[in-house]
Amino acid sequence: MVTKCRIAIVGGGLAGTATANALKTFGVEAELFEAAPALGEIGAAVSCSPQAVKALWGLGARERVDAVGHRSPGEYTRNMQSGEFLEFRDRFKLAEKWGAPYYSFHRADLLDALASTLDASHIHLGHRLVAATPHRDDVELVFDNGRRVRADYVIGADGVKSVLRQTLYGDDNPAYTGQMAWRSLLNASDVPEWILEPTGQTEWVGPGAHVRAYYIRQKKLVNIVTQQDTGDWVEESWNKRGDPDEMRASFADPEPRLKALLDLVTDCMKWGLFARPINDNWGRERIQLIGDAAHAMVPNAGQGACQAFEDAYVLGRWLAACADPEEAFANFRRVRIPRVHGVQRLALANLSFKHMKDSQAQKDAIAAGKGSMHGKNDWLYGFDPAAEWDKTPVVAELYADPPAGAAAATSAASA
Repeated sequence: MVTKCRIAIVGGGLAGTATANALKTFGVEAELFEAAPALGEIGAAVSCSPQAVKALWGLGARERVDAVGHRSPGEYTRNMQSGEFLEFRDRFKLAEKWGAPYYSFHRADLLDALASTLDASHIHLGHRLVAATPHRDDVELVFDNGRRVRADYVIGADGVKSVLRQTLYGDDNPAYTGQMAWRSLLNASDVPEWILEPTGQTEWVGPGAHVRAYYIRQKKLVNIVTQQDTGDWVEESWNKRGDPDEMRASFADPEPRLKALLDLVTDCMKWGLFARPINDNWGRERIQLIGDAAHAMVPNAGQGACQAFEDAYVLGRWLAACADPEEAFANFRRVRIPRVHGVQRLALANLSFKHMKDSQAQKDAIAAGKGSMHGKNDWLYGFDPAAEWDKTPVVAELYADPPAGAAAATSAASA
């Protein structure tokens, strides 16, 4: 086990607080540095599939996590223009099969649940990292408040614009995907139940776009999140105000349920979606990256946060198992990189289905078992972090790493 070692976690979002919990649970001390003056999440909701819920349970915060999670019976997929039913994903059966629920959270609630278990004396707010310098024996961190910190090892949970990633790999910024998203929150009492019938969670798919709406916070709120192809560049920002009329105009001729839902929006946010090429640039030597800092992906498999929670748990286990943190980091990368690469490819494949311009082709894809593909992802949902944290991951052949000669083409396609 790693002992008497100064470990700094940079970033106090979901990935960083989950990692702090993991290290605490497995007996490894760490200091958490967050840029904001208070721990808080921008954005509305986050979904968590069974294997990621198991990872959260393993962080020592099970009761708090369960208390703020909303369980959905499943998601109906409909055609955006006709309203025709296309597909149903039964999440109760998924939970029964894999031994954990499928939760939807308000991001702030989940962050509070994870932060509430941490020692406040180990959380340093108002520390925005501006530079990092690796040395032979430690890493020097420089923050915008003038403070300098020397840490033996650093875990970078500093998101899609990671300073630590730039430190290691230079100008390795995420690429704009040509996708943009809208997000809005509505009071559930303002949303007629027929809009989200029969399960309270609906996804509409159509030409170049899709919309998802579902309950969170014990059915007190309805989260709306959309994604669409666009030729226009949109900046990466979770808190840029959008125009509700522009949001509605993005979805031509919506079916009655979707139109009624969009008509209720009075406030929204918009942002561009950025992703990293599928590569192994996850850290080296004294610095380890996790979450979006390592593997930002398009959000079409519902796995962005889920993979960060898996990262947190698995990294905590390796740090507890190894006397040398660099050995722990190397083992973490060995077991995590192939699995996350598979998830990144799954997200790209899901996007192709959701945004088909030919509605008949969408139905044909479902009939051929190539719809959203969630029903065939036992390798994804069946992962048990507690039992398999040190195992070589199983990844469906379709989503496994390509032959060496195809790697460059795959990376380019995902950028």
